[in-house]
Amino acid sequence: MCGGRVPAARGVLVLGPFDDIMGDNPESYSLLDGRLEIDVAVAGPAAVTTVKRETGRAGLLDATRVRVADTAPPHAQQDFAMRRIRRIFEPAADYRNLPLTDVLREVSEEKWLAAFLEMVVGMYGRDVAPDIVPDAAALGVAAWCWRNDTAVEAHHLDTDLLMARTNIAVTRVAQQHVCPVDGIDWDGIEATLMDPQWSLPEGTAIHSLFGSGWTEVAETVTAELRRWRHIDQNLLGPQSTLILMTIGGSTGYTDSWWGQGNWHAMCRHAIDNAVHAGLSLPAPYDLRGTKSLLDDLDEPDLLADNVLDWIIDLPEAGIDGPRGLRFNALDRPAKSCWDPYWLEDHTP
Repeated sequence: MCGGRVPAARGVLVLGPFDDIMGDNPESYSLLDGRLEIDVAVAGPAAVTTVKRETGRAGLLDATRVRVADTAPPHAQQDFAMRRIRRIFEPAADYRNLPLTDVLREVSEEKWLAAFLEMVVGMYGRDVAPDIVPDAAALGVAAWCWRNDTAVEAHHLDTDLLMARTNIAVTRVAQQHVCPVDGIDWDGIEATLMDPQWSLPEGTAIHSLFGSGWTEVAETVTAELRRWRHIDQNLLGPQSTLILMTIGGSTGYTDSWWGQGNWHAMCRHAIDNAVHAGLSLPAPYDLRGTKSLLDDLDEPDLLADNVLDWIIDLPEAGIDGPRGLRFNALDRPAKSCWDPYWLEDHTP
């Protein structure tokens, strides 16, 4: 018998849109507009990677964006907003064993939380469904307990590249402490971020990057983490907190951050535009090729400065050239449509 590698068996994974033919689930909406066919090996790590990338490209690994159908009656928008509020805070009412109205009253009395709800949930994330998506929640922690409402921006690092590397490092820490069942381990996140040994992959201690400013950074980041821990444990409970952090990690603020489900698709979009414009890939990928660069971008914090800087800004593109991740007009996943056809139009 001749030796040799046996080709892996292949198949097609087909995902289809939800179609409520019988009208049994009128309040549901489909995450897909059409069929998604993924050509994959039957088993193995390569199959997992392929499915992750293709479903991520379709927006299935991020929080769902949803809009009310244009044909819906005017009061449907208000009805949708009330359903969203209930979905966010009913887990908190169950956690506290209190009526929903009591929980909402307590939430409104927490001024900083009310401000977060108005700005992040009501404005920046107004089209984000109240899902629980662990990776998006980790981005929410990185965005609102590290970069915003802290002294991190006041002590901005020497380069945006270093800021990007610390963002990734914080997101990795948060990912390790977010559980869809048990919630967010705030103490674990704090312990890691405040550990003097917490470092970038190449070994630089992150506290050293901020110099004397680290004292203020550490104090303000710790304060934010503890404030959310208090709200989590004493007001909202783990599920409502996860929903808020998921929305917080799904706004335009984190659109180009590593850690979201469509990261690979965004990188591919930026690279395709650069190649189409005649730009050279950064070394060593000018020799290794596009596929190798795309594969390695799954772990961007392990890449050399010239490579990470290239995908962020495409420094040789010029003013009118294509854009990297920072300024590229990247499309968000398509919005699902909520069509409350059962609501009567009371418009006179």
